[in-house]
Amino acid sequence: MTAPTPEVLALLEAAFDAGVIIDDRGRIEAFNASAEAMFGYRAADTIGRNVSMLMTATDRGGHDEHIKRYLVDGESRVLGRGRDVRAQHRDGSEFSVFLSIGRIANTSPPRFVGFLHDTSLRRKALATLEKERQVNRLYLDLAQVMLVATDRNGVVQLANQRAIRVLKRGHSAIVDSNWLDSCVAPDDRATARSAFRALLMSGHDEPQVCEYHVRSSDGEDRFITWRGVALRDSNNFVTGVMLSGEDITDQRRAENEAHRALERMNSVARLATMGEMAAGISHELNQPLAAIANYAQACVRFLRMPAPDLPEISGALEQIAGQALRAGEIIRRIRSLVRNEDVRRETQNINELIREVHGLLASDARVHDGKLALDLASPLPNVTVDGVQIQQVLMNLVHNAFEAQTPEHDGAAFEVRIATRATVTGDVEVSVSDLGPGLAGEAEQKIFEPFFTTKASGTGLGLAISRSIIKAHDARLGYRANQPRGACFYFVLPAHQEAPP
Repeated sequence: MTAPTPEVLALLEAAFDAGVIIDDRGRIEAFNASAEAMFGYRAADTIGRNVSMLMTATDRGGHDEHIKRYLVDGESRVLGRGRDVRAQHRDGSEFSVFLSIGRIANTSPPRFVGFLHDTSLRRKALATLEKERQVNRLYLDLAQVMLVATDRNGVVQLANQRAIRVLKRGHSAIVDSNWLDSCVAPDDRATARSAFRALLMSGHDEPQVCEYHVRSSDGEDRFITWRGVALRDSNNFVTGVMLSGEDITDQRRAENEAHRALERMNSVARLATMGEMAAGISHELNQPLAAIANYAQACVRFLRMPAPDLPEISGALEQIAGQALRAGEIIRRIRSLVRNEDVRRETQNINELIREVHGLLASDARVHDGKLALDLASPLPNVTVDGVQIQQVLMNLVHNAFEAQTPEHDGAAFEVRIATRATVTGDVEVSVSDLGPGLAGEAEQKIFEPFFTTKASGTGLGLAISRSIIKAHDARLGYRANQPRGACFYFVLPAHQEAPP
């Protein structure tokens, strides 16, 4: 057996892949260093042995027959063609290789050279990659948020199962479609397009938030809160965007329903409070109405006199006009308090709001044989509030305070005091205090809970609604014991902040 030439051996050793030269009987003539590393044999242990030693049992039996067939009729199923096969290591383990076989020119009898590239690592890597892709896809599909990825032109590249369920479209109907034109509700496309451009132009990786509707295949619009980030390649070039969307349609509907329910409860509470104060209000109205009647009768008497006293008649008519205006103002205040209007926040002086409702509150004081005192600090910063709602809270707190007096009261006029002051932080505190029995420990903990009441005929909604109103004004309705005795309910309203020029 003639050994391969030095030139052939040098080329074989220079090859990165495992290289094996065999003769016409399949015996190994050369075995390079890469083959030693791949199979675990030393070259000296393989020379002269049949190459089938490197094959698995599946391929080993037919190998010699392939060579014989080629030598007889020149037919070859492997020469010049690469193929994936299984090889066997010295320790018996099997692995995947890509095998290329060729005949060495000008050799007689013929010699063959085979190059083997280990593909087991690549196959493992591909299998691992595919497994990771499946896991990632599972994560995407299990996510409870919509996940949508697009290219720079807005063409969808990825959509998870949540997005498919919300949009009620098949995967193929979403992917490769233009996100803005096909999935975003028409009225919100300008908003979505602006947010998309902002993402493409962003120079950072911080998520940006926006909200807009998407339209499902059946025409339903769903309101989505989106968080988006720009996707970048290795050169930091923006290639598209990734959007994570939370469907808050049902949440918004529930919030709107709750808001409407609160408005209805506010209206009912206002009416209930006005009903409880009806006696005082009627007294307040009776005064100007009685005065009008008296002055009108006086005018009639003056006119029936032989020589009517015109200055007296003129004065009486002026009094009638003044009392009519007073009655009209009382009715206007009542209507503004019971009317179910939309919330209107305006910059107002809290002391003026208190003085405006003072007449109605003073009437309630008279009905309870009490006294209403004002202790209004000045000057105070303005506040931005809905005046009617703040007056509703004051009416409820004052009415509760007068009802807190007990039969054992010391006989002096039961006093309720409305006070205002500036806090150390520059905000405005409004307090309503009384000299009643105060609250016991359990009542103090539960007083703001809906339906909890210390009154025999109370609904337990007044303070709960008042606290909701104050909370909507970014404030808190609280309770503290009054000194030397009694209860004090208070709230602190943020001072009005001028908008920057």
